[in-house]
Amino acid sequence: MADAQPTVDDKGRKFITRAELAKHKDRGDVWMTIHNKIYNISAYLEDHPGGEEVLMDRAGDDGTEDFEDVGHSNEARKKLEEFEIGELPPSERKAETGSSDASSSGGGGAMFAVVGALVAAAAGYYYMAYMQ
Repeated sequence: MADAQPTVDDKGRKFITRAELAKHKDRGDVWMTIHNKIYNISAYLEDHPGGEEVLMDRAGDDGTEDFEDVGHSNEARKKLEEFEIGELPPSERKAETGSSDASSSGGGGAMFAVVGALVAAAAGYYYMAYMQ
């Protein structure tokens, strides 16, 4: 007998399909998926620091790439947990790229860029102040 596909996630919630997700894209009812989890972010639209338009652009769809490209802080990631309502079924999940810890990275790539800019600025200051 073949293994049956699970119908609920680890928290006992029924999986939410991409077809169901796509129905929730109106301003008063906004869902999106990030890292295969589903979030109802309707109540957060006005509070989002980047504005509600960026959220509405991915309403009813996958916002993982946009979320990671911005390099959200650990605080933002914790805030997101408040809006989790379910998960995509395993058969509809996108493969995660990069390390398995990508969802908790806190935007490490952006941090390297900032550190690099600070080092370059410090080197320039040192050169201007002491080498002339």
